[in-house]
Amino acid sequence: MFLKFKKLNIRTFCFLSSELIVYLLILFLGTILLPSLTFSKPRPSEASGLIKQLHYRIEKIKQEDFAETEQREERAQEKVDYDELFKKARTIAFQGKRKEAREICMNILEKKPGYHDVRVFLGRLYAWDKIYRSARKELQEVLEHEPDHLDARNVLIDVEYWSNHTQLALIYCEEGLDIDPNNQDFLLKKARILVKMENLEAASESIHRLLGINPSHEEALQLLERIQFLTEIYNISLRYRFDKFERGQRKYGPWHFLSFELSRKFGLGSVIARANYASRNFGSGAKSGTQFEIDAYPKITKGFYAYLNAGYSSYSIFPKYRFGGELYTSLPKSFELSAGVRYLDFSSSRVVIYTGNLGKYHGNYWFSFRPFVTAKTSGYSFSGIFIMRRYFQDAENHLSLLFGFGSSPVEIFFLEDIERLNSYKIELEFQKSVSRTFLIDLGVRFEREEFRVEEFGNRITFSITFQQRIFKKY
Repeated sequence: MFLKFKKLNIRTFCFLSSELIVYLLILFLGTILLPSLTFSKPRPSEASGLIKQLHYRIEKIKQEDFAETEQREERAQEKVDYDELFKKARTIAFQGKRKEAREICMNILEKKPGYHDVRVFLGRLYAWDKIYRSARKELQEVLEHEPDHLDARNVLIDVEYWSNHTQLALIYCEEGLDIDPNNQDFLLKKARILVKMENLEAASESIHRLLGINPSHEEALQLLERIQFLTEIYNISLRYRFDKFERGQRKYGPWHFLSFELSRKFGLGSVIARANYASRNFGSGAKSGTQFEIDAYPKITKGFYAYLNAGYSSYSIFPKYRFGGELYTSLPKSFELSAGVRYLDFSSSRVVIYTGNLGKYHGNYWFSFRPFVTAKTSGYSFSGIFIMRRYFQDAENHLSLLFGFGSSPVEIFFLEDIERLNSYKIELEFQKSVSRTFLIDLGVRFEREEFRVEEFGNRITFSITFQQRIFKKY
């Protein structure tokens, strides 16, 4: 009997003890004190009934107490189990098993639909797998019940940003900042969204506000530097090229080529003004001369822009007129495609060159093939250039390897560039940012040229370029 009572709580034990004392007192009075009175003695059957009633009530209270304790323990056990399941879902999700993690989260939510942390994580899992519609459904359900749930709003911002709904993502950012004005995640994401929307001034304001709260925020400092790069106004460039080559037993050179250009960015694209100077000793024509060019890169639509070129020179070393145009477009899977034409008007010849480009980005690499179909007085010729480029910390730092074949060179400035019959070339080029505003580009090229049928010569070219960038400061 004592063993059965040990699991009872204090409230039940006290109640049963008081009931037992009362019934024992009644039995005592009925069996000892009452015989001296005129009342009849209680019959044994009545005493037995009282004991049975007492036992019944004790058992009933015990059952109720045990049931309540068991329910309380089950509820506690259920909570522990769901927390452990949630922990397991997170663990396997970060191991790449996101589908299994989603199934665990959905099983939890079937039993505990109000477990908001699980629902937010489920929304994040959908977002990582680009299932944006399901992600929105889960996250918006949390915000309907708990509008101030910052984590749900944070993930919802990512969903809209990743799905290119930048205006909606910005609205969610602003709502989050109304709830928590100093939330660093919201301030950083707002800046990123504004950069994507090309509102660099507002993005800079958001970053400076964040840095006022946390001056050492690494991601904010990196984004601010990126914004400064995107606000480039002018680019001043000075380039020098040195050529030496041979024709049979005769050696020529050095040829000197100097180019100075000034680039200016506008809202609709960039415009570049360029002055070229060349000095050489070859043939009986002019030994030196200058040329002036202007380039433009107008934006047409998103992912679609053009290249335009016009040039003039009064020296026969250069073409008197040159014009060019090309259209560029971005394609899915990180491909880009272009097609265009160049026109060169020399005093003794007019040349039309049809060209284009097929490029592909893959990780930190860029691969490109550019063909040339040249129409000359003597007929047509075909050339091609392959480029493989490795990018380092950003687009300004890279190493390029070039292979080429055919009569057309990498760059066409002089009539001699297209008079050769064939050539094979290899070039190595390296560009490095010395500081945030200053870049150096070095290049070396070797060519094997066929200047007459079955007669070959070698050409070696060195080049160096200095670039100074000027940014707008916010």
